[in-house]
Amino acid sequence: MNRLVRTVGLWVALVFSCSVGAARPVLAQSGALFLLVPFGARAVSLGEAVSADTALGVEGVWWNAASLARIPQREVAFHHSQTVIANSEMLTVVVPSRIIGTIAASAYIVDYGDQQATDSLTGAGIGTITNRNYLLAISYATPVGKRLGVGVTYKWAALRFACSGSCGNVKVVSGATSAVDVGAQYALPTALPLSVGFSVRNLGPKLQVKDQPQADALPRVIQFGLSSRVPMASLAAAGAALDVSGDVLSSAALGGTNVGIGAALSYREQYFLRAGYKVQQGDAGGPSLGFGLQRGAFAFDFSRRFDRLSSLSGQAPTYFTMRARF
Repeated sequence: MNRLVRTVGLWVALVFSCSVGAARPVLAQSGALFLLVPFGARAVSLGEAVSADTALGVEGVWWNAASLARIPQREVAFHHSQTVIANSEMLTVVVPSRIIGTIAASAYIVDYGDQQATDSLTGAGIGTITNRNYLLAISYATPVGKRLGVGVTYKWAALRFACSGSCGNVKVVSGATSAVDVGAQYALPTALPLSVGFSVRNLGPKLQVKDQPQADALPRVIQFGLSSRVPMASLAAAGAALDVSGDVLSSAALGGTNVGIGAALSYREQYFLRAGYKVQQGDAGGPSLGFGLQRGAFAFDFSRRFDRLSSLSGQAPTYFTMRARF
Protein backbone atom coordinates (compact mmCIF):
# COMPACT_ATOMS: atom_id res chain seq x y z
CA MET A 1 0.00 0.00 0.00
CA ASN A 2 2.84 2.42 0.82
CA ARG A 3 4.37 1.71 -2.56
CA LEU A 4 1.06 2.46 -4.25
CA VAL A 5 0.65 5.73 -2.35
CA ARG A 6 4.19 6.84 -3.18
CA THR A 7 3.78 5.95 -6.86
CA VAL A 8 0.47 7.76 -7.18
CA GLY A 9 1.91 10.81 -5.42
CA LEU A 10 4.91 10.88 -7.73
CA TRP A 11 2.79 10.69 -10.88
CA VAL A 12 0.33 13.30 -9.66
CA ALA A 13 3.21 15.69 -8.98
CA LEU A 14 4.76 14.97 -12.37
CA VAL A 15 1.51 15.40 -14.27
CA PHE A 16 0.71 18.62 -12.42
CA SER A 17 4.08 20.12 -13.26
CA CYS A 18 3.67 19.08 -16.90
CA SER A 19 0.18 20.56 -17.03
CA VAL A 20 1.39 23.91 -15.75
CA GLY A 21 4.08 23.99 -18.42
CA ALA A 22 1.66 22.93 -21.14
CA ALA A 23 -0.66 25.83 -20.38
CA ARG A 24 1.85 28.33 -21.72
CA PRO A 25 1.13 29.66 -25.21
CA VAL A 26 2.72 27.87 -28.12
CA LEU A 27 4.03 30.53 -30.45
CA ALA A 28 5.55 28.79 -33.43
CA GLN A 29 5.37 25.09 -34.27
CA SER A 30 5.16 24.58 -38.00
CA GLY A 31 7.86 21.92 -38.11
CA ALA A 32 6.49 19.93 -35.18
CA LEU A 33 2.78 19.96 -35.99
CA PHE A 34 2.91 16.39 -37.28
CA LEU A 35 3.00 15.37 -33.60
CA LEU A 36 -0.66 16.44 -33.42
CA VAL A 37 -1.85 14.31 -36.32
CA PRO A 38 -4.21 11.56 -35.06
CA PHE A 39 -2.92 8.05 -35.58
CA GLY A 40 -4.26 4.51 -35.31
CA ALA A 41 -7.49 3.14 -36.80
CA ARG A 42 -9.09 2.34 -33.45
CA ALA A 43 -8.35 5.73 -31.90
CA VAL A 44 -9.54 7.70 -34.92
CA SER A 45 -12.80 5.73 -35.21
CA LEU A 46 -13.57 6.56 -31.55
CA GLY A 47 -13.18 10.30 -32.02
CA GLU A 48 -9.73 10.10 -30.33
CA ALA A 49 -11.49 9.49 -26.98
CA VAL A 50 -9.01 6.82 -25.91
CA SER A 51 -6.97 8.16 -22.97
CA ALA A 52 -8.86 5.82 -20.58
CA ASP A 53 -9.14 2.89 -23.01
CA THR A 54 -7.34 0.01 -21.27
CA ALA A 55 -7.76 -2.19 -24.38
CA LEU A 56 -6.19 0.32 -26.77
CA GLY A 57 -3.19 -1.95 -27.29
CA VAL A 58 -0.27 -0.89 -29.46
CA GLU A 59 -1.86 2.44 -30.33
CA GLY A 60 -1.17 3.48 -26.73
CA VAL A 61 2.38 4.36 -27.82
CA TRP A 62 0.87 7.42 -29.55
CA TRP A 63 -1.96 8.32 -27.12
CA ASN A 64 -1.31 7.06 -23.58
CA ALA A 65 1.51 4.65 -22.78
CA ALA A 66 -0.31 3.56 -19.61
CA SER A 67 -2.68 1.51 -21.79
CA LEU A 68 0.28 -0.81 -22.49
CA ALA A 69 0.62 -1.77 -18.82
CA ARG A 70 -1.59 -4.87 -18.96
CA ILE A 71 -1.13 -6.13 -22.51
CA PRO A 72 -1.19 -9.93 -22.08
CA GLN A 73 0.90 -10.95 -25.11
CA ARG A 74 3.64 -9.71 -27.35
CA GLU A 75 2.33 -7.78 -30.33
CA VAL A 76 3.65 -6.42 -33.59
CA ALA A 77 1.55 -3.94 -35.56
CA PHE A 78 1.70 -2.01 -38.80
CA HIS A 79 -0.29 1.24 -39.05
CA HIS A 80 -1.05 3.23 -42.18
CA SER A 81 -2.89 6.49 -42.73
CA GLN A 82 -3.71 8.37 -45.92
CA THR A 83 -4.86 11.98 -45.73
CA VAL A 84 -5.03 14.98 -48.01
CA ILE A 85 -1.69 16.16 -46.66
CA ALA A 86 0.46 13.04 -46.37
CA ASN A 87 0.78 9.27 -46.17
CA SER A 88 2.10 7.86 -42.89
CA GLU A 89 3.35 4.48 -41.70
CA MET A 90 4.26 3.21 -38.26
CA LEU A 91 5.72 -0.12 -37.14
CA THR A 92 5.34 -1.01 -33.45
CA VAL A 93 6.57 -3.94 -31.36
CA VAL A 94 5.31 -4.51 -27.81
CA VAL A 95 6.86 -6.96 -25.34
CA PRO A 96 5.15 -7.42 -21.94
CA SER A 97 6.83 -8.96 -18.89
CA ARG A 98 5.32 -9.82 -15.53
CA ILE A 99 8.59 -8.91 -13.86
CA ILE A 100 9.70 -5.63 -15.41
CA GLY A 101 6.51 -4.35 -17.12
CA THR A 102 5.85 -3.65 -20.80
CA ILE A 103 8.37 -2.27 -23.29
CA ALA A 104 7.40 -1.01 -26.75
CA ALA A 105 9.36 0.41 -29.68
CA SER A 106 8.01 2.30 -32.71
CA ALA A 107 9.27 3.76 -35.97
CA TYR A 108 7.09 6.32 -37.76
CA ILE A 109 7.44 8.18 -41.05
CA VAL A 110 5.27 10.93 -42.57
CA ASP A 111 5.68 11.27 -46.32
CA TYR A 112 4.38 14.52 -47.84
CA GLY A 113 5.23 13.32 -51.33
CA ASP A 114 7.86 14.27 -53.87
CA GLN A 115 7.87 17.33 -56.09
CA GLN A 116 9.87 17.93 -59.22
CA ALA A 117 12.30 20.83 -59.26
CA THR A 118 12.33 22.53 -62.68
CA ASP A 119 14.62 24.91 -64.49
CA SER A 120 13.25 28.48 -64.31
CA LEU A 121 14.08 29.13 -67.99
CA THR A 122 13.30 25.87 -69.79
CA GLY A 123 10.85 24.23 -67.37
CA ALA A 124 12.80 20.98 -67.62
CA GLY A 125 13.07 18.75 -64.57
CA ILE A 126 16.39 19.13 -62.80
CA GLY A 127 15.81 17.43 -59.44
CA THR A 128 13.40 15.90 -56.94
CA ILE A 129 12.28 17.67 -53.76
CA THR A 130 11.40 15.42 -50.81
CA ASN A 131 9.68 16.32 -47.54
CA ARG A 132 9.58 13.82 -44.65
CA ASN A 133 9.03 13.67 -40.89
CA TYR A 134 10.49 10.87 -38.77
CA LEU A 135 9.80 9.60 -35.28
CA LEU A 136 11.43 6.89 -33.16
CA ALA A 137 9.80 6.07 -29.83
CA ILE A 138 10.41 3.81 -26.84
CA SER A 139 7.66 3.27 -24.28
CA TYR A 140 7.58 1.71 -20.84
CA ALA A 141 4.46 0.90 -18.84
CA THR A 142 3.71 -1.02 -15.67
CA PRO A 143 0.71 -1.85 -13.49
CA VAL A 144 0.76 -0.60 -9.91
CA GLY A 145 -1.57 -2.67 -7.82
CA LYS A 146 -4.79 -4.01 -9.36
CA ARG A 147 -6.25 -0.73 -10.60
CA LEU A 148 -3.50 1.69 -11.62
CA GLY A 149 -1.35 1.67 -14.73
CA VAL A 150 1.38 4.20 -15.56
CA GLY A 151 3.50 4.73 -18.65
CA VAL A 152 6.11 6.95 -20.26
CA THR A 153 7.29 7.36 -23.86
CA TYR A 154 10.55 8.87 -25.06
CA LYS A 155 10.44 10.18 -28.65
CA TRP A 156 13.07 11.39 -31.09
CA ALA A 157 11.46 13.51 -33.82
CA ALA A 158 13.07 14.87 -36.97
CA LEU A 159 12.19 16.59 -40.22
CA ARG A 160 14.05 16.81 -43.48
CA PHE A 161 13.29 18.89 -46.57
CA ALA A 162 15.85 18.10 -49.25
CA CYS A 163 16.46 17.99 -52.99
CA SER A 164 18.41 15.53 -55.11
CA GLY A 165 19.90 16.62 -58.41
CA SER A 166 20.57 20.17 -59.58
CA CYS A 167 18.04 22.03 -57.50
CA GLY A 168 19.19 25.61 -57.86
CA ASN A 169 18.14 27.70 -54.86
CA VAL A 170 16.34 24.87 -53.03
CA LYS A 171 18.10 24.42 -49.70
CA VAL A 172 18.23 21.39 -47.44
CA VAL A 173 16.30 22.01 -44.22
CA SER A 174 16.56 19.55 -41.36
CA GLY A 175 16.16 19.47 -37.60
CA ALA A 176 15.60 17.10 -34.72
CA THR A 177 14.56 17.13 -31.09
CA SER A 178 13.39 14.78 -28.37
CA ALA A 179 10.21 14.68 -26.30
CA VAL A 180 8.57 12.76 -23.48
CA ASP A 181 4.95 11.66 -22.95
CA VAL A 182 3.58 10.57 -19.56
CA GLY A 183 0.26 8.97 -18.77
CA ALA A 184 -1.81 7.06 -16.25
CA GLN A 185 -5.01 5.01 -16.17
CA TYR A 186 -7.06 3.97 -13.15
CA ALA A 187 -9.98 1.54 -12.84
CA LEU A 188 -12.42 3.08 -10.35
CA PRO A 189 -13.76 0.82 -7.57
CA THR A 190 -17.38 1.28 -8.65
CA ALA A 191 -20.19 -1.14 -9.51
CA LEU A 192 -20.18 0.28 -13.04
CA PRO A 193 -16.94 -0.70 -14.85
CA LEU A 194 -15.37 2.73 -15.23
CA SER A 195 -11.79 3.79 -15.91
CA VAL A 196 -10.16 7.21 -16.09
CA GLY A 197 -7.11 8.19 -18.10
CA PHE A 198 -4.74 11.14 -18.24
CA SER A 199 -1.81 11.91 -20.51
CA VAL A 200 0.53 14.81 -21.25
CA ARG A 201 2.34 14.58 -24.57
CA ASN A 202 5.19 16.28 -26.41
CA LEU A 203 7.20 17.65 -23.50
CA GLY A 204 10.63 18.66 -24.70
CA PRO A 205 12.92 21.31 -26.21
CA LYS A 206 12.06 23.23 -29.34
CA LEU A 207 12.63 21.81 -32.80
CA GLN A 208 15.42 23.93 -34.25
CA VAL A 209 15.78 23.91 -38.03
CA LYS A 210 17.79 27.09 -38.60
CA ASP A 211 18.59 29.09 -35.47
CA GLN A 212 17.22 29.41 -31.96
CA PRO A 213 14.95 32.45 -32.59
CA GLN A 214 13.24 30.47 -35.37
CA ALA A 215 12.94 27.19 -33.44
CA ASP A 216 9.49 25.60 -33.30
CA ALA A 217 8.00 24.87 -29.87
CA LEU A 218 6.57 21.37 -29.52
CA PRO A 219 2.75 21.25 -29.48
CA ARG A 220 2.09 20.11 -25.91
CA VAL A 221 -1.17 18.24 -25.36
CA ILE A 222 -3.11 17.45 -22.18
CA GLN A 223 -5.79 14.78 -22.51
CA PHE A 224 -8.19 13.45 -19.89
CA GLY A 225 -11.03 10.99 -20.33
CA LEU A 226 -13.43 8.33 -19.09
CA SER A 227 -14.26 4.91 -20.50
CA SER A 228 -16.99 2.48 -19.45
CA ARG A 229 -18.73 -0.71 -20.52
CA VAL A 230 -22.50 -0.26 -20.57
CA PRO A 231 -24.09 -2.91 -18.29
CA MET A 232 -26.84 -4.35 -20.48
CA ALA A 233 -27.98 -7.89 -19.73
CA SER A 234 -29.49 -8.34 -23.21
CA LEU A 235 -26.16 -7.55 -24.87
CA ALA A 236 -24.22 -9.84 -22.55
CA ALA A 237 -26.67 -12.69 -23.21
CA ALA A 238 -26.07 -12.30 -26.93
CA GLY A 239 -22.30 -12.31 -26.52
CA ALA A 240 -22.05 -8.60 -27.30
CA ALA A 241 -20.76 -5.57 -25.41
CA LEU A 242 -21.01 -1.79 -25.75
CA ASP A 243 -18.15 0.45 -24.62
CA VAL A 244 -18.41 4.24 -24.51
CA SER A 245 -15.76 6.89 -23.94
CA GLY A 246 -15.34 10.62 -23.74
CA ASP A 247 -12.22 12.80 -23.65
CA VAL A 248 -11.29 16.45 -23.20
CA LEU A 249 -8.12 17.49 -25.00
CA SER A 250 -6.34 20.79 -24.44
CA SER A 251 -3.60 22.22 -26.62
CA ALA A 252 -2.77 25.78 -27.61
CA ALA A 253 -1.72 24.44 -31.01
CA LEU A 254 -5.27 23.12 -31.57
CA GLY A 255 -6.91 26.38 -30.57
CA GLY A 256 -7.67 25.46 -26.96
CA THR A 257 -10.06 22.78 -25.72
CA ASN A 258 -11.42 19.97 -27.91
CA VAL A 259 -13.86 17.17 -27.05
CA GLY A 260 -14.06 13.64 -28.38
CA ILE A 261 -16.68 10.94 -27.85
CA GLY A 262 -16.72 7.33 -29.02
CA ALA A 263 -18.68 4.09 -28.88
CA ALA A 264 -17.69 0.54 -29.81
CA LEU A 265 -20.06 -2.41 -30.24
CA SER A 266 -18.35 -5.80 -30.12
CA TYR A 267 -19.56 -9.35 -30.71
CA ARG A 268 -17.73 -12.23 -29.02
CA GLU A 269 -14.61 -10.05 -28.96
CA GLN A 270 -14.14 -10.85 -32.65
CA TYR A 271 -16.18 -8.29 -34.57
CA PHE A 272 -16.23 -4.57 -33.80
CA LEU A 273 -18.21 -1.57 -35.01
CA ARG A 274 -16.97 1.82 -33.86
CA ALA A 275 -18.14 5.40 -34.21
CA GLY A 276 -16.96 8.72 -32.82
CA TYR A 277 -17.16 12.46 -33.08
CA LYS A 278 -14.57 15.12 -32.39
CA VAL A 279 -15.46 18.72 -31.62
CA GLN A 280 -12.51 20.85 -32.71
CA GLN A 281 -12.03 24.38 -33.92
CA GLY A 282 -11.38 24.78 -37.61
CA ASP A 283 -11.85 22.07 -40.22
CA ALA A 284 -10.44 19.03 -38.41
CA GLY A 285 -13.48 18.11 -36.29
CA GLY A 286 -16.28 15.81 -37.36
CA PRO A 287 -17.60 12.24 -37.28
CA SER A 288 -15.63 9.04 -37.77
CA LEU A 289 -16.55 5.41 -38.43
CA GLY A 290 -14.64 2.16 -38.31
CA PHE A 291 -14.72 -1.58 -37.89
CA GLY A 292 -12.42 -4.29 -36.61
CA LEU A 293 -11.90 -8.03 -37.02
CA GLN A 294 -9.99 -10.27 -34.62
CA ARG A 295 -9.48 -13.97 -35.19
CA GLY A 296 -6.95 -15.85 -33.12
CA ALA A 297 -3.61 -14.08 -33.12
CA PHE A 298 -4.45 -11.68 -35.93
CA ALA A 299 -6.50 -8.48 -36.00
CA PHE A 300 -7.38 -5.77 -38.50
CA ASP A 301 -8.87 -2.33 -37.82
CA PHE A 302 -10.11 0.20 -40.36
CA SER A 303 -11.53 3.70 -39.99
CA ARG A 304 -12.44 6.83 -41.90
CA ARG A 305 -12.85 10.37 -40.70
CA PHE A 306 -15.35 12.78 -42.27
CA ASP A 307 -14.25 16.30 -41.34
CA ARG A 308 -14.84 19.51 -43.24
CA LEU A 309 -11.35 19.51 -44.72
CA SER A 310 -11.90 16.09 -46.27
CA SER A 311 -15.30 17.11 -47.64
CA LEU A 312 -13.70 20.07 -49.42
CA SER A 313 -10.99 17.89 -50.92
CA GLY A 314 -13.25 14.95 -51.71
CA GLN A 315 -10.96 12.51 -49.89
CA ALA A 316 -11.83 11.18 -46.43
CA PRO A 317 -8.75 10.36 -44.33
CA THR A 318 -8.30 6.59 -44.17
CA TYR A 319 -6.57 4.57 -41.44
CA PHE A 320 -5.88 0.88 -40.99
CA THR A 321 -3.96 -1.23 -38.51
CA MET A 322 -2.80 -4.85 -38.81
CA ARG A 323 -1.78 -6.62 -35.61
CA ALA A 324 -0.36 -10.02 -34.70
CA ARG A 325 0.00 -11.47 -31.20
CA PHE A 326 2.53 -14.13 -30.32
